[in-house]
Amino acid sequence: MATALNGDLPGAATVRDIDLELTSGLVTVVTAAEERTRRNLLRLIASSCSLTSGHLVYRGPEGETDLAVACARDVVAVRRRRIVCSILLRAAHPALSCAHAVAEIAHCTVDAAAAELAALGHGHAVDLKAGDTRGSDRSVLAIAATLLHPAPIVLVDLTNHTTVEVRERVTARARRGGAVLAVTDALLDGLPAGARTRLLTAEGRLL
Repeated sequence: MATALNGDLPGAATVRDIDLELTSGLVTVVTAAEERTRRNLLRLIASSCSLTSGHLVYRGPEGETDLAVACARDVVAVRRRRIVCSILLRAAHPALSCAHAVAEIAHCTVDAAAAELAALGHGHAVDLKAGDTRGSDRSVLAIAATLLHPAPIVLVDLTNHTTVEVRERVTARARRGGAVLAVTDALLDGLPAGARTRLLTAEGRLL
């Protein structure tokens, strides 16, 4: 099982040097709003794994809201590789706070989600108005959800997150068990393959 969450994957990103030894599992892909960004991440996952399906529905007081928004071309492309769902945080649902969004994605409590957002330096983790997600806030939501998710293999895009708080939380996630594949802004054409990803062991050591 793997969870892939994305902030702003560079348009020039390549996928050929990512290798996850997975033959089956559930992947939840959470990406930023830009179509090119989303499709790049889907290609990254599709080239690495053979997967089943993922789906996210927010169950609010007024019923269910499908948050799995993907363009038709994405859906066709990923289904050929048995990835069924691209989850898009285009903007928050009017009744969905940041903490609620993270809790729904990570299958955790709202309190745990709010605490993780605060630890990541998200300034509006507790008192955020419903529907208020702006720019980099969306990618912080993705990182928070990834770090809280129980999946044993986690893919995190840290492109625009060089702060100490975020890096420490990623290391802490690795120590809790499983492996964290941290994708950085070094994931660009022309760089050595070894510079593109950092795999953390359960002890927090870089491979």
